[in-house]
Amino acid sequence: DRTAAALAALGCTVCPSATNFLFVKPARTTAAAVFAGLRDNGILVRYFPKGRTGDYLRISVGTNSEMDALVTTMQELMA
Repeated sequence: DRTAAALAALGCTVCPSATNFLFVKPARTTAAAVFAGLRDNGILVRYFPKGRTGDYLRISVGTNSEMDALVTTMQELMA
């Protein structure tokens, strides 16, 4: 919930989830660009570029420090 709220505060669309991952549409840029930027910073998420999923990232929930790094990096990438 903490990470979903932080990403929503950045303007991302965060789909409701009762699982160990979040489905997130980044704000102000494409999912492909954020995926590449996260990867370049050593943060691995899933990206499925085809069809209805092409605008979203699948983010598995990790430790608090991992999720803090994800949010900070996404904030920088979407600035």
